[in-house]
Amino acid sequence: MTRNRRRRGFAMLLVVAILMLFLSVLTMGFSQLSALLRAETHRVQKLQFDQGPAAAVAQGLALLETGFPATSPFACSVLIDTVQGTQTYALVFTLEAGNTWSVTASPASPDDNLLPIPIAFTAPKPPL
Repeated sequence: MTRNRRRRGFAMLLVVAILMLFLSVLTMGFSQLSALLRAETHRVQKLQFDQGPAAAVAQGLALLETGFPATSPFACSVLIDTVQGTQTYALVFTLEAGNTWSVTASPASPDDNLLPIPIAFTAPKPPL
């Protein structure tokens, strides 16, 4: 009988030790997984930005090199092919102080009724 009394709780201690080891390994695995997910999320967001708004602004800047918009602000829409399909962006050209232009791009909805992006700007002078 004394032998059984000494072994009481030994199995429970072993179970607790194994659970602690398992949980510590699981914690290390989850920290590695969360770092991987953060890096992948950043990569996907950068890709979406590069293919969407950045490409729309690049087209707007190339258009601005052809001349001046007729009005300030001037708004038009541009179609951009992305991984998610073709998306429409609204480009807004705004004349700021001293012949400096601001070009912004934002996702456009079909209800915006914007003109499509022109081939070239034809105004020889900036608008007043």
